[in-house]
Amino acid sequence: MREFSKILLLLIILPMIIAVAAVLTTSKLYILPILFPLITLVIALSLDEKPTISITLNADKSVMYVDEELNIELNVKIHGGFGLLIIRAPPNPDTLMAEGFELVKGNNVHVIFKGFGDVDRRFTYVLKAVKRGNYSLGSIDYVYYNALGIHEPIKGSIKLGGNVQVIPRIKIVRRVLGMVKPRQGLPRYSPSRLGPYSTEFRSVRNYVPGDPYKFINWKATARDPGGKVMVNEYEREGLRTTIILLDVGWWMRYGTAEDNPLEYGVSLILSLSRVLLRYGYNVGLWTIPTGPRVIPSSGTTQYYRLLRELMVVRALPIKGYIMDPALYRLIQETNPALIIVTNMNVESAERVITLLNKLPSRALIIDIVPDTILMRSLVKGLPCNQWVIRNRVRLYKALPRNAKVITWDPACEGIGSLIAKISTYLGRWL
Repeated sequence: MREFSKILLLLIILPMIIAVAAVLTTSKLYILPILFPLITLVIALSLDEKPTISITLNADKSVMYVDEELNIELNVKIHGGFGLLIIRAPPNPDTLMAEGFELVKGNNVHVIFKGFGDVDRRFTYVLKAVKRGNYSLGSIDYVYYNALGIHEPIKGSIKLGGNVQVIPRIKIVRRVLGMVKPRQGLPRYSPSRLGPYSTEFRSVRNYVPGDPYKFINWKATARDPGGKVMVNEYEREGLRTTIILLDVGWWMRYGTAEDNPLEYGVSLILSLSRVLLRYGYNVGLWTIPTGPRVIPSSGTTQYYRLLRELMVVRALPIKGYIMDPALYRLIQETNPALIIVTNMNVESAERVITLLNKLPSRALIIDIVPDTILMRSLVKGLPCNQWVIRNRVRLYKALPRNAKVITWDPACEGIGSLIAKISTYLGRWL
């Protein structure tokens, strides 16, 4: 603004000096030099108006799957002013949306010249979803520069209220050979019950966080020499229960932001849960050592509960596994089929062994191997190598007897094949 003031002062003083010289010399040649600065001054003052900028953004969907495309339309209207407008539409750098989407067509940054007339422009571009999550569209940032530098650049940001939910790819398994619907009375199934509480008394035990207060046995509590709170335990009605434990340690981030054990584990859990719920199982979810958890239940509503929690799961640095008292109580009550989804290495194996030693039941471990994923990002067309699996045998030998392992290489084996393997353990070993 200070520079423009100097220029304006110069345009005022210069014609005055030239006019004085023209009068003294009585020369007609000085008339044109007098008019040019005056005309320039008039034009500059007429372009001092600040523009009115209107920018809107429309996305063609709010819910989509990974690898699907999102079409975005950007409408820009400018009234008044004279200069350049630079616009940056979502995804903006250093945001979650920038991690979850990539630009595949068009451009989200535009430079528009505003002349003497109004501007009404429309731009389109296409984004591809590469990672699950709930993403806010964020904002549209813009900067306006006056062509003559009459005023300071105008910076602005338009907050967008929309959100885009990216759902992981789910394998729809129509039928699993060997999968048996859990029915009471079959000797191969343990009496796992997780429906409504019945009136059949089972036992009196210590209170565990999560127990209903109405089950507190006040007489037994008063008689307890240690002053512990005691509760009545009743039998529960329902079907066979499966609890899936998802490891969220840092080793679940091996690979890229889009291809890593955690992302494949989320897709596996959703695909497997869909099958189990269709076959009448109660399905629950715990993230270890901490994070979202879903109490076992059945039906379509339960699937969407699992989906909602898995959308926000992130792998974080952890120091160790701590047995959740509510999970321990649930395992004691229901004797469920436990499935642990992890990526086995030296550090994670130690923590899984510690966890298994605390579990009062058997567990099936799904070991997601990221090695082929990492190698194929460097070497195209790399075949599936069994040496990766053989290298993990020594880790498997250290596991306690109440655990079995299924090794899964997502780059070489589909989810449908893995679910078929898991089904051979349900109702037979678990």
